[in-house]
Amino acid sequence: MTGYSSTYCDSIAAALAPVGHSLQADAPLDSIAVLRSTAAVDTWTHGLAPASHAADMSPASGIVALIIALIALIAFESQQLRRILSSLDTDLLGVRRRDNVFDSHTSAESRTIALLLILACTCEAILLAVFTSGPAIVADGTMLASFLALSTGYYAFQWVAYSIIGYTFTDSINTAQWRKGFNLSQAMLGLALLLPAVTVLYYHQTTATPLIVALILYILARIAFLCKGFRIFYNRLPSLVYFILYLCALELIPVLIVISIACRVGLH
Repeated sequence: MTGYSSTYCDSIAAALAPVGHSLQADAPLDSIAVLRSTAAVDTWTHGLAPASHAADMSPASGIVALIIALIALIAFESQQLRRILSSLDTDLLGVRRRDNVFDSHTSAESRTIALLLILACTCEAILLAVFTSGPAIVADGTMLASFLALSTGYYAFQWVAYSIIGYTFTDSINTAQWRKGFNLSQAMLGLALLLPAVTVLYYHQTTATPLIVALILYILARIAFLCKGFRIFYNRLPSLVYFILYLCALELIPVLIVISIACRVGLH
């Protein structure tokens, strides 16, 4: 009887041996399950771990409304815009003491140029803000308004400076032509900068390309204006000295000052 019970116990132990081995093999899985359950309980009791919120990159509604309004107003002045573009080469680059008999400059043309100048200041403000502060600034309406005031103030400074220099070194007719060339160059620059400005407002992954294109367009507009100024003021070789001083005083130093101020505004 004793031998029978010993044999019976040995058979039961041999039968349970694979089961015990299987339980040991499955122990890591059970540990993972326990860890997951513990993590779920910990999440339930303590909440989710905090994560950084994505920055709001949508453009400010005020600047978008201003651009749409300017485009709509310019579209209503399409006839005047076509007239301005048809005589652009003469008015922007040419120097004439008297207008032709068929030239007609009306208040509607002045209004169209004024709208284009506002568009130029707006686009310059957007591009300058993104260049100095990054794409996220397009969502800050207050900061964009500060940059718009900066670009508008820079245009006003240039207009006053060109008027003073014109009346100092030449007559009123040449001064009027020089200021007209400046306004036309800025107006055409406003049209050209519209696409890069809208691009940096909505497509933040391609910010570098629109900024480079805008810089090239700005340089081309300044070159066209400088060509007209050279034709107005160049008389003899000594006048080159005054022209070089003008380039340093009004075409280089003020731009650096504006960029410095823009960087300071962007830091705040």
